[in-house]
Amino acid sequence: MELTITHYRHFLWVAQLRSFGLAAARAHRSQPALSLSIKEMEQRLGQPLFERGARVTLTEYGRACLPLARDLVAHHDRVTGALGGMARNEAGILRLATVATVATHWLPELIERYQALYPAVQLQVYDDNSEGIERMVLSGQAELAVCSQVLHDRRLAYEPMLRDAFGLVCRADHPLAARKSVTWAQIRALPLIGTVAHRQLAGHAAAAFMQQRPVFVSNMTSLLAMLARGVGVTVLARLGVPPGSELAFVPLREPRIERELGLVWLKGRTLSPPAASMAELLRQRHPCVPVKP
Repeated sequence: MELTITHYRHFLWVAQLRSFGLAAARAHRSQPALSLSIKEMEQRLGQPLFERGARVTLTEYGRACLPLARDLVAHHDRVTGALGGMARNEAGILRLATVATVATHWLPELIERYQALYPAVQLQVYDDNSEGIERMVLSGQAELAVCSQVLHDRRLAYEPMLRDAFGLVCRADHPLAARKSVTWAQIRALPLIGTVAHRQLAGHAAAAFMQQRPVFVSNMTSLLAMLARGVGVTVLARLGVPPGSELAFVPLREPRIERELGLVWLKGRTLSPPAASMAELLRQRHPCVPVKP
């Protein structure tokens, strides 16, 4: 018979209270049941823990066992408390990766809400383009992510969250900035700057020319700086333009093409409690509803 933490706890209560009856009451057990628990412990250890007699007195062996049993029960309670705290989001680490759309539009509000709900969880937030974010999840750097599908790696689980349409992004003083919309054919000859987001246009014949731009920028900060200086224009989804930006967004039509953002994690892995809670907040914040142009 293997000893359980309950055996050690019963031993400590009897030693502390010097009474089998009081210890049984504390354990919410009958006195015979608690006496049997002590007997089982003595049989397993091969030595008596208490002297036989009217008074409850520890044997020399029992006194030697007492501090070790106390340490074992205390360690058990600490570990159990820590594990329970992690399950209740009272501790742990959340490693989250997002595209710039999330980082600039609603991540600050989301983080503020998350910290109010789970103040003991340590947050590690990364931002990158969708390809870089998918690689973070694959490498284990991030547990949960929000991005578009670029790699289409079968090791990744993907849950669609929202969609928004692509449009021309340019300076406010650009000749096309005041248009209500433009066609793909109308922007073909413009000095377009390519970016990783344009991989999502693959398969659309009208946007095929976007894959062969003379200038390619993978970093969103650099791209926005070049657009602001008028070096060129680009194509982004509406939410790809940071809030408060002085850049103009002109919807593209013929055809209307949308990009999709979703939750990404390793397929076959159960999300940790901190990550599962963040995923639920994201689902509440952005159910899979198309963003209107």
